[in-house]
Amino acid sequence: MEDAGELQAACRGLMSSYARTGTETERWGVLTRGCLQRWPVERFGEPGPPPAERFDEIALRLLCEPDADPGSIVIAGVERPSDMLCALWLARRSGLFLAAASARGAAGSRSRLGLVPSFKPAALAHATYTLATLYANAAYKRHLAARGNAQRIQLESDAELVHERLARQARSWGVQLSV
Repeated sequence: MEDAGELQAACRGLMSSYARTGTETERWGVLTRGCLQRWPVERFGEPGPPPAERFDEIALRLLCEPDADPGSIVIAGVERPSDMLCALWLARRSGLFLAAASARGAAGSRSRLGLVPSFKPAALAHATYTLATLYANAAYKRHLAARGNAQRIQLESDAELVHERLARQARSWGVQLSV
């Protein structure tokens, strides 16, 4: 399980362009471009922030055991789309996500690690907006396509009405949602 706030801090520490963003829309743009770039993410010799190192550990395990299934990682405390885009960019940095060339759309995209947003009760009102933004995002759309258009979520409360609304929304985007 990773904390969304820690992922945000890791992205700010690793991407100078991200650290300079002031609005959520600017954060989407920087993270989306970073996820879709074709060249490897620049790395330095020193270790990265702990969340980045944990993504690297998953990637190293997969190098040693290529047939292993890393499953999914839960992102706790998701409040906004950039929380999940930070997780996707860290997966990209570690080689766990590779977007296909834009001329081919999502065909050829590869995503080895599932990303599961976990919404706290206070963020449930924004869950629909957050997921709609992610479903429409070019990078996240390729991540979902590479994983069979399936999105698992975690609700940190008994919110049947919210679950029904999120399930309807996912179906309208062609995404299979599970809680």
